[in-house]
Amino acid sequence: MESSSSPRNLSLSYAASSSMSTTSSQYLGDCHTIALCSLLGVASLLGTFGNALVLSSIIKFDNLHEIPDFFIFSLSLSDLLVTALYQPLRIYRITHLEETSENMTLMQISSFLGFLSLIASISNIFGVTVERLISIRFPLKYDLLVTRKRAMTSLICVWIFSTAHAAIVFKPGSHRSFTSIFLLVLIAGTTSIYVYLFTVAKRIEAAVNRNTPFQNENNQPGNAGRHKAAKTIAIILAVALLCWVPFLIATPFLRDSIRPIFLSLQALSVCNSSINPYIYCARSQRFYEAFLRLLGLRRRLRVGGMSINPVDPVSRPACAANQIKEPRNETNNMADVDL
Repeated sequence: MESSSSPRNLSLSYAASSSMSTTSSQYLGDCHTIALCSLLGVASLLGTFGNALVLSSIIKFDNLHEIPDFFIFSLSLSDLLVTALYQPLRIYRITHLEETSENMTLMQISSFLGFLSLIASISNIFGVTVERLISIRFPLKYDLLVTRKRAMTSLICVWIFSTAHAAIVFKPGSHRSFTSIFLLVLIAGTTSIYVYLFTVAKRIEAAVNRNTPFQNENNQPGNAGRHKAAKTIAIILAVALLCWVPFLIATPFLRDSIRPIFLSLQALSVCNSSINPYIYCARSQRFYEAFLRLLGLRRRLRVGGMSINPVDPVSRPACAANQIKEPRNETNNMADVDL
């Protein structure tokens, strides 16, 4: 891939670095190399650990088997590909720039993993955003519109599309304009949905404060839980944008003489996958409890200023629901998920 400013080079962070690193060794000093490798190394270790906890928690605990958790599972799987495989490959390539620039197989594997995880991540974030839109805007129709079968079908389609698309565009010289447009449309669509969701949330809050009925399906019990879940996904989106936007904006303007800046921004962009699992832990009591149980931390927990004991959601589901979940709306229990 040429280091040009054409639109196709915006996409992709992961693959764009494949050919740009060919002569980077003449620009990277020892300090810069050590700093980049240290950043990617720490991100890889923490990200692999965190995403493995998320995946294990969803597999093991029944209270993490709601529909939104399926999307979180898929997103964590794509993040795990980055932290466990792509980031170590980046470290190796940075420390062996001259050797890897001649190794087309390694460069293509790295590019394929990059495109696969990037497309899957953005698609999964968009999917869970649409799910949150339905749960907040149409809570009474949620169980009819969002079913486990439809959610699983959507996720399977996401991974088939991501794999097929990555297999087409990962080779140097491939036309990637469609990839850029597709990702930009998904990001713009996801951002627009959240702007709309928080506009609706403000209207509901204003109506409640005026103590007047809000003539909408949104005025239902359990809105607090749904809004908290939507805010969690919004935080994930915001972090993704903060990590990716500097790279996407700067890439067309970077020249060979400032290629170290490119490599630094590219390293920042892939660190996004290492942050997400800790957002789940900080925002969701369900994931926080699950992480502690997996790590064998059985001591009493402090949650919201009140001591609780870890409870096995499988053997004592009723007690677990009371202690580690927010109250659910009986008419729409699928939508009230604390992410």
